[in-house]
Amino acid sequence: MKFNLKALPLAISVAMLPAYVAAEETSEEKIAKLEQQVQSLQASQNASLTERFSFNGFMTGAYISSDNNTGYAGATTSANFDDGSKFGLQGTFAITDQTQAVMQLMMKGSNDWEVEAEWAYISHRFESGLQARAGKLRVPLFMYSDYLDVGYAQPFVRPPSEVYDAVPFTSYTGGDASYDIEFDDSTLTIQAFGGQSEDSGIDIGNIFGANLNWTDLTWTFRAVYGQATLDGTVTRQMTVDQIDPNTGLPYSIDVTVPLLDINDATGTFVGLGGSYDNGSFLAIAEWTRIETDEEYPDSDAGYITLGYRINAFTPYVTASYYETKDNDVRTNPVHIAIFNGERTAYSAGIRWDAMDNLALKFDVTHATDFGDTSGGFDTNIAQEFDDTTVYTVQFDVVF
Repeated sequence: MKFNLKALPLAISVAMLPAYVAAEETSEEKIAKLEQQVQSLQASQNASLTERFSFNGFMTGAYISSDNNTGYAGATTSANFDDGSKFGLQGTFAITDQTQAVMQLMMKGSNDWEVEAEWAYISHRFESGLQARAGKLRVPLFMYSDYLDVGYAQPFVRPPSEVYDAVPFTSYTGGDASYDIEFDDSTLTIQAFGGQSEDSGIDIGNIFGANLNWTDLTWTFRAVYGQATLDGTVTRQMTVDQIDPNTGLPYSIDVTVPLLDINDATGTFVGLGGSYDNGSFLAIAEWTRIETDEEYPDSDAGYITLGYRINAFTPYVTASYYETKDNDVRTNPVHIAIFNGERTAYSAGIRWDAMDNLALKFDVTHATDFGDTSGGFDTNIAQEFDDTTVYTVQFDVVF
């Protein structure tokens, strides 16, 4: 009995030892499990972030040349691989199921391949179906405005210059709101936009406008109205020939020449467009009118493109025109030479969808009917040329 009493504490200690060991092991296991949970949570968060981020890009490589130096599409008699070439990357991050952040970075050969943000905005879709965006956005004036730089999304090598070059800026800082009205077999989209921009020293403020777009995926019709206030000095870059007084050798310098002061002038834009695409036959047309106070030119422009898909090939033809409508307002000979312009252009080309994400395009464009103007080209203000033919070979890819 005494032995048992004496042994009791030892027996109790021995009996409790596994419990202590188990408790110690349990603590270590808990720490390990905690670390695993943290790592799992981090992996889950990283996976969630990855799932919320989407990335895509596009690229255009172009060879352009012309039979003279009129300057249509930046073409000259020398081979040009820059003016039509571009590279873009676009990233979209889903902040929530209804809210996204979008950024598009562009590098253009015509801009010495400098990186610029063409788009940078936040969008949110409300429960009512209304979508609102704020930031840097594309000006929604044309049918191809949203994918103006994505050549793969266009049937031709470039949107007709007669229409698309009449507005000197493509992006603005501000916001827009759009709403889709669904019918049985079609959709009507109503969009309002507003903000400000800047181009070549001209402040473009109080931008506002609206457009309507109806489509049943075969027919599409579009109407747009926009207005802005212009303030600043219109300038042009000109090359001036000089003689070095020390050597007597000729050289050239580029100078910025002020042409016209604009003081809070109101500019308006009206556009109509439509397209038909049944999978085989393609027809696209746009017409625009621009009116501006003071001597800055008012103009009308339009085009029609017809194409037909034959397996992977789409031959097309385009006829377009541009004409200033207020030539009688200008009396200054310099303003007449710079701002008065008219021309008609005819294009014939073919698009070959060589791969699912790669298209090759070949195009010949002839511009003529300049009248007694430069044709609308700053490089032809001496009216040295009264027509021009431009040749383009281009590839467009998306990824």
